[in-house]
Amino acid sequence: MKANSYVSVGSWQEAYKLLKASPKNKIIGGGLWLKKGNAQVDTLIDLSRLNLKKIEDKGAYIEIGSMVSQRELEQSSLIKGLSNGVISEAVSQIMGPAFRNVATVGGSVYGKYGFSDLIAVLLGFEVELQFYPSKTMSLEEYLAQPGFYDGILTHIRIQKKDARAFFKKVCLTSLDYPILNICITKGEKYVVVVGSRPLVATRLTKTMEYLNNGGSDFKEAARIAATEIKVGDSIATKGEYRKELVKVYVERGLEEVNK
Repeated sequence: MKANSYVSVGSWQEAYKLLKASPKNKIIGGGLWLKKGNAQVDTLIDLSRLNLKKIEDKGAYIEIGSMVSQRELEQSSLIKGLSNGVISEAVSQIMGPAFRNVATVGGSVYGKYGFSDLIAVLLGFEVELQFYPSKTMSLEEYLAQPGFYDGILTHIRIQKKDARAFFKKVCLTSLDYPILNICITKGEKYVVVVGSRPLVATRLTKTMEYLNNGGSDFKEAARIAATEIKVGDSIATKGEYRKELVKVYVERGLEEVNK
């Protein structure tokens, strides 16, 4: 990646004006994936001065600024207090601490990366994304839209819920991209998520419908999950192997959240 200029903005208005000035202007975020690309960027826009490094308890939800690092998210006592600390557990498995100290929550979510452990675990909760100017949508809605929203992601809001949770990352080594990741939460209802398939994470609606309508055979739920999920081949593995992993870990995860 090559950039012609860099601006550390002092206001939302300045950031948005720069972003809309050219399709080749980009928000930096953590910059870890941006710099690996070969795109020619006109202006890099840095949001570091816009007070987005906070994780705050807002009563019904926890609000995370988009410039919070993955490491800060992992270590937050507020995040550790959600559903047996499953979000912290999932984030702790992303690369190493040096990587997590730089990667931002906002950049990780906005990028819709298929390999994202963070997106997979967040889909286990009700998560709302706040964009500038004046746009709010659920994480699920954002992921379902083609491309990227043309505003600036400012905050991620996680609704609190009393739930048991399970997360599993399957990979060859701790520093590899995941072959598969699975998140299951059980509060008033079940939420079942599969990511790194190798497409971006998704909720399994048929599996959830079976469980939330009284289905209690976890082996059957795992079978439905493997039938429902759309998977593909990658350099690391074949789609059929991913389906077998889904069967195994959905069943194990359901057993875990029901202990």
